Amino acid sequence: MAIAVRIHAHGAPAAVLRVEDVPTNDLKTGQVRVRMRLAPINPADLNVIEGTYGRLPTLPATIGNEGVGEVIAIGAEVSWPIGTLVRPRDGVGSWCQELVADVARCIRLPTGIPDDQAAQLAINPATAWAVLQEFGPITAGDWVLCNAPGSAVGRSLAALCSARGVRLACLVRRTGEAPEGCLEVVEGREAAKTLKPLGARLALNQVGSDSAVTLAKSLAPLGSLVTIGALARQPLSLPNGAVIFGELRCCGFWVSRWYERIAPELADAMLAELASLVRNGVLQLPVAATYPMSDVIAAVEHAQRTGRGGKVLLNCS
Repeated sequence: MAIAVRIHAHGAPAAVLRVEDVPTNDLKTGQVRVRMRLAPINPADLNVIEGTYGRLPTLPATIGNEGVGEVIAIGAEVSWPIGTLVRPRDGVGSWCQELVADVARCIRLPTGIPDDQAAQLAINPATAWAVLQEFGPITAGDWVLCNAPGSAVGRSLAALCSARGVRLACLVRRTGEAPEGCLEVVEGREAAKTLKPLGARLALNQVGSDSAVTLAKSLAPLGSLVTIGALARQPLSLPNGAVIFGELRCCGFWVSRWYERIAPELADAMLAELASLVRNGVLQLPVAATYPMSDVIAAVEHAQRTGRGGKVLLNCS
């Protein structure tokens, strides 16, 4: 038996989250047994708990879509060595002491970086990397636009742009929110006038509402507005002029589905580059606090606070 954080129904976290003993299944062909170390609490996890995410598990289910764990046993036809660090994929459930999963439902994580960084590497930094990959080419000297630069995705985008010589302009609510070295432009009527001359062909939207409108107006013709979040919790509206005369490309991006369509070698290359940025101090993903799984309700409450300054992690050991 092993401890896991589970739900039997969707609803408010305090009402539906349970810490339970669950059986540790026997290994089958192509499976690995993983001992989890750390797991972050992401907005997607909260959406799953509440029943509003784009993909929901069959209930009852163990919660958690990210983390770092260590392979402690392998089934037949598995070549991964004992000790391989992995992240369970969506639907496996990472808020637990131990799990069994198909190799295809795990992503190998790089070694040589702290566990609290490895636990956060495969979703938010991966999103920033994949957007640059999928909506490029973006080369040294180009401008990229974003909003919500203080988020984990925003920090990761800033680190990647810095390492590649790409210039990043950040649309912020107030001064001091953008990472060091980025052009900071405060939201308002004049923001697009400042951003438009940069000639950016890519903007990463995490907010929606008026912030997304400003990014859309600021892009060069044939530019791409890529939406990965909706922090404003309002429908996305676009300016007609930018859509028609700027031939704006507007699309969404979901890193979970991206993983499903790429070759494993591309994921390995991405994670290797991100880990290198962590080792070199270019990318650091802050941690607000770490809680034991027994205190998961308090951990989730902390994760829902604004201005917490980093991810809240669960200690799964």
